[in-house]
Amino acid sequence: MSFQQQASTLKPDQILEIIIRRRWLIIIPVCLALTAGFFYTLSAPKTYKASTTILIQPQKVPKDYVQSIVTTDPQQRINTISQQILSRTNLENIIKEFQLFQDNENMYPEDKINSMRKRVVVTQTSSRHQSTEAFAISFTGSNPEIVMKVSNKLASYFMDENLKAREIQAMSTSNFLESELKKIKIKLEDREKVLAAYRAEYMGGLPGELETNLRTLDRLQLQYSDALNTLRDTQNDAALLKTQISRLREMEKTGNAALQPDGTTLRAPALSPLEQQYELEKRQLDDLKIKYTDQHPEVIKFTKSVADLKKKVEKEKKEKGSDTPGSHNTGVVSSNPVLFQHEFTLRQLENEISNLKANILQIRESMQVYQKRVEDTPKREQELQSIQRDYNNIRDSYNSLLARRLEAELAVNMEKKQKGEQFRILDYARLPEKPIKPDVRMLLMLSLTIGFGIGGGAAFLLESLNPTLRREDQIEMEIGLPILASIPLLGKPGAAKKKWIEIIAFAMVFIYSIIIFLFFLFFYLKGINKTLNFIQTIIHF
Repeated sequence: MSFQQQASTLKPDQILEIIIRRRWLIIIPVCLALTAGFFYTLSAPKTYKASTTILIQPQKVPKDYVQSIVTTDPQQRINTISQQILSRTNLENIIKEFQLFQDNENMYPEDKINSMRKRVVVTQTSSRHQSTEAFAISFTGSNPEIVMKVSNKLASYFMDENLKAREIQAMSTSNFLESELKKIKIKLEDREKVLAAYRAEYMGGLPGELETNLRTLDRLQLQYSDALNTLRDTQNDAALLKTQISRLREMEKTGNAALQPDGTTLRAPALSPLEQQYELEKRQLDDLKIKYTDQHPEVIKFTKSVADLKKKVEKEKKEKGSDTPGSHNTGVVSSNPVLFQHEFTLRQLENEISNLKANILQIRESMQVYQKRVEDTPKREQELQSIQRDYNNIRDSYNSLLARRLEAELAVNMEKKQKGEQFRILDYARLPEKPIKPDVRMLLMLSLTIGFGIGGGAAFLLESLNPTLRREDQIEMEIGLPILASIPLLGKPGAAKKKWIEIIAFAMVFIYSIIIFLFFLFFYLKGINKTLNFIQTIIHF
């Protein structure tokens, strides 16, 4: 029977019996592997890591009141600041400040910078606070104290650069909006001037005045119609009056008598021109007093004129010795007062006709002006809409920029007072006690794997090559005969003593392995330095 067939039928007690029998073959490789791993852990160069956790704190002022103008994604801003922090100038300052690479003074500056960049790591972390983001800045090195200081220094650089970057971005945005606002303000003022000049040029013909122009045109048409009717009536009166004057002149030539309506003949008294004018204005004054009050300007005018004429007529009578206005002397041209009144009235009608014609012409010209305004209203509306549309667009842009500039000024003040989004150190870097290299847990697992692998492999190999029959069932299966009796192994002289020595030796080796294992465990849990310091303290005590 091969060992593979035997192994397939092995029971747990049989496997335990094999392990006990091959115990030295298993324990010695494990002990040697643990010892080698232990000394490698103590002698290998140690690398420490310190991390500073930075919390991205939201702005303190509610966004409903002040909207931040720094809209860069936090991750993008972290990447940007990381590039600034890892710049050659900044890393050289850190190397000089903390006197790094003193053991490698012959190292090239470029290699130092590259080594620093590899040792600085920025990672996104999950914050303990809800609805917030955080990231960690870690630095690795051989000196735990320097590692801690450099990590905190990098964190302070991050915070300072973030404040500077946010303030610079807010200021640049505000300055940009200010410059654009000035430009668009000039354009707005130019469009306002164009709009004002257009309104001034076409005053009265703008689309908003269409209703007024239509009502004015209707009123002018009524005035024009009334003026035409008045002119026609006045012309008829003047024509009739001319006919009467012609008749009176013919009668005056024939005998200076006028036929009255009752059929009698009336001889017109001879009056001087001054008396004729006095009588005419007196009649006009009587007519005016019937229509107006004594305070009317025309009544006052004719009252004064009649009084002056009366004084002149009385003076003329005294000079000529006449007592009545109807008397006359030689040299005074006699005249018919009716004819004189008709001629005077005719002159007034002709003046009125002339005034009416001038008024009609003026009304017609005004109607043409308003008619043209009404006809040009669609054209003016299109032109005004074009100008107004450009003006409204520029005005809306100006108002929008003005509102944004005010918001930008608030955002700048918020950033200056550090009320916006900030980086706040959540956990400062502490002095690392446990190195990240060498990895104690990995070395422990590797040592155990190698030890048990070598020991178990050797035991497996020996068992497979050794044809010794050790169990009764193996004898029955191999020979095919039943076992009648079994004789136990007879002990040799000194076998008991040898057995106890072997047990003590195995126990010591096993305890040694356990101690090495416990050292590994303490190295992993407490750190190498802290464990060694603890052992030294116990030894000195």
